[in-house]
Amino acid sequence: MSDDRVVVVIGSGPAGAIAAHELVRNGIPVVMLESGVQPPSGLLVRALGRNLYRRGAPAAFESGKHYVATGDPNTHWFANLAPGGLSNQWTGAVPRFAPDDFSEGARLDERYRWPIGYDDLAPYYERAERLMDVTASPAAAPNLPLQAAAYRHTIPSDWRRVAQHAAARGQGLAALPLADGPPWMFARRGTAFNSFTNIVRPLLRSPRFRLITGAHALRLEWSGARRRVDAVVYHNRADGSQHRLAAAAVVVACGPLHSTKLLFDSACADFPDGLGNTAGVLGRYLHDHPREWWAFDVDRPIARLSPAAYLTRLPHADSPPLLATSWTLGTASQRDKLLSLTPLKGHTVGVQLFGTMVPLERYYARPDACRKDAFGLPTLELCIRYDAEVIANMVAARAHLLAIMEDAGYRCTLREVLPQLTPGTSVHYGGTVRMHSSREFGMLDAWSRLHDVPNVVVGDASSFTTGSEKNPTLTAMALAARAAEHLADQLRTEH
Repeated sequence: MSDDRVVVVIGSGPAGAIAAHELVRNGIPVVMLESGVQPPSGLLVRALGRNLYRRGAPAAFESGKHYVATGDPNTHWFANLAPGGLSNQWTGAVPRFAPDDFSEGARLDERYRWPIGYDDLAPYYERAERLMDVTASPAAAPNLPLQAAAYRHTIPSDWRRVAQHAAARGQGLAALPLADGPPWMFARRGTAFNSFTNIVRPLLRSPRFRLITGAHALRLEWSGARRRVDAVVYHNRADGSQHRLAAAAVVVACGPLHSTKLLFDSACADFPDGLGNTAGVLGRYLHDHPREWWAFDVDRPIARLSPAAYLTRLPHADSPPLLATSWTLGTASQRDKLLSLTPLKGHTVGVQLFGTMVPLERYYARPDACRKDAFGLPTLELCIRYDAEVIANMVAARAHLLAIMEDAGYRCTLREVLPQLTPGTSVHYGGTVRMHSSREFGMLDAWSRLHDVPNVVVGDASSFTTGSEKNPTLTAMALAARAAEHLADQLRTEH
């Protein structure tokens, strides 16, 4: 590519993929660097809107020897250095954040106010949804905005009484929004949607797009004279060589922790503590979703929920700031999933519970002083744990759901809840390169650009100012699409 507007996008996961899509759509040439090599594999058979058979890609690996946990010693870090990243293992939940999710943190402290609002993201939510063939409810629910869905699904009729009692508490019960694709599908991949198959591979037909696999980004190269990043240095896994790739701008979308590490690894004379890290915020405010899975029995038959249903959080005004939960209700076994194809009802409901935590400065990802990775660069030290109020919020959410069920006329018995509240198991880290209007509290501006390096965009969940109780992927994609469109406008003006 001879065009001097080339943007290097690092990472082919959902955020990097949609950023590349928007740049190319706006006439900007893109070179995408992907550390992995093997394209997605697996098998998926869907019928009547249900996944009957799924053989996924190899499980995401845990970077066990590549980080140090100094908060909760059981902290996990899962990653997948492969085309499509963790979307190769993704279950596909895509709820939009609600309008209040962007502002509720300001009740607690100004550092928790996003520099954007829901209306800024709404058109980009829709673009992402249309790329993913989303299935969702035909109506909005409290704290669950209406989505641009290709397919519509409603909860079974005998769950509508439960929905009425949830509504009395200011909550919604609706179909879980999913990037599940058509109701009937035979696909040689393990997920209905992964970002490589659905977004990146079609881009390969464009003369403005080039993909380099086996290219592990080592650092962004800062030009002090030009006051901008002008290249990316990467390691070629095939032969161990290093290459320098010139760039007019860079989109970093390596995943919340790898993106943070790349910025630390890009330290230079002007930014000795990490690229753009002038206020010491890089790596701070690490947060995650505490997660539980459990089941409960009901005293009389009820329709099996497959696809799953989604019980939204309590109203923001009725909850402590930045402490909430959501409940995904579905089948409790593979047998129940198959029986959901019949009219037969069941007595057991499976529940996945996501909670939130206040992003605190004392929780962080930073370079470890002693250990090095395979490239001689510092590994990350992860410091995060779930405080007592976070755990109490999760425990209270169990009783809250059962109370709604019993209000609706179902006596419930909670099955054993095994300890699961370990950071990293939800694979929803965020916040370590956060957005904020002030450099004191954030690394990025409202357009996802580093405050002090405006030709570098960070386009994944590391940019989140706060966490919502909702799956982060759709919001990360919307942020990346918005940032990419703005970057394209800038490059057209400058060149």
